[in-house]
Amino acid sequence: MKITAVVPHVVVQRLDQPFGMAQWLWDSRASCLVEIRTDEGVTGWGECFGPADANRGLIESAYGPLLVGRDPIERTALWEAMYNRNREWGRKGVSIAAISGVEIALWDIAGKAAGLPVHRMLGGSRPEAFHAYASAFYYAGPWEDDLEAEAAHLLEQGYTAFKMKVGARPVDEDVRRVHRVRAALGPDVRLAVDANRGFTAAEAIRFGRGIADADPWFFEEPVIPEDLDAYARVRAALDVPIAGGESEFTRWGFREFLARNPVDIVQPDATACGGIAETLLIAGLASAHGVPALPHVWGSAITVAAGLHLMTALPTVVPSLARERPHVELDQAPNVFRDELSDLRCGPLLTVPDGPGLGIEIDRSVIERHRP
Repeated sequence: MKITAVVPHVVVQRLDQPFGMAQWLWDSRASCLVEIRTDEGVTGWGECFGPADANRGLIESAYGPLLVGRDPIERTALWEAMYNRNREWGRKGVSIAAISGVEIALWDIAGKAAGLPVHRMLGGSRPEAFHAYASAFYYAGPWEDDLEAEAAHLLEQGYTAFKMKVGARPVDEDVRRVHRVRAALGPDVRLAVDANRGFTAAEAIRFGRGIADADPWFFEEPVIPEDLDAYARVRAALDVPIAGGESEFTRWGFREFLARNPVDIVQPDATACGGIAETLLIAGLASAHGVPALPHVWGSAITVAAGLHLMTALPTVVPSLARERPHVELDQAPNVFRDELSDLRCGPLLTVPDGPGLGIEIDRSVIERHRP
């Protein structure tokens, strides 16, 4: 089998109402989907994190030409070739995200060629279903500031674990928002908070102490990723588990990250950090530091499917964690590419696709309707 084309598809969803987090509001969703075609008619799909046009440019100019004519089953060798090509200028950021989307598509091809789902290729144990945690309570968005109504809606959907956005407002106001959500959800569900790098270390510590009686599940990205000393200060000052890592890339980046002991939970994103195999390498490295991996998931049905397959094969840190399957993140903001791009159905319980490759069928009409 030979690769005949690597085709990036940029898709854009214009939103009727923006939604946001600590740093900015989104008035649209855009993604770069990756289609890899072969001479045997087997096609693979992947997705890149980050700026869609930048990902497309890198794939068209740097990575696609490198892969055409190669055997797609040699995905490790192809990853190394792509990474080596960008060593001089792109060892972090969007250049790795572009590689990630290509690598996920190569896994899809490998599974389809073998007649096996990716989770079997990874040697994972497929559960009946994974519980999803609802990533919700954005600033602005369809619910505006009616946190209680949003909580009631999510509980009615059947969610039992949640994550809310913080970090965009003064610390005391965000503390009050967390307590409002906790009161609306009740005491018997999990509630995490995500600052998206919105606090200084001092603010994060003050905020974390202010929400301690709300029984937070974990506190994600409290400070900027460049300041690992700040991460360490926050972690040392608070009892709540600290999570982070979605803004880091490759095993080498995570080696330095984990060496500083900044988090209790590490969150690589397969569409950003290097792909499926790289995420497992990072999770293995984290396990050697005694840190469990809870991958970040943000994107279309392709990303959700890849995340589900990955979750089946995460390394065990301690036996107690193996007895309870981790939750899978499921973003609740409007997302046509999650809801309509494929036959994958997303809700409080997520079934790992069992068809060959990623196990999902792509509806090309959705791509055509959302070309910019």
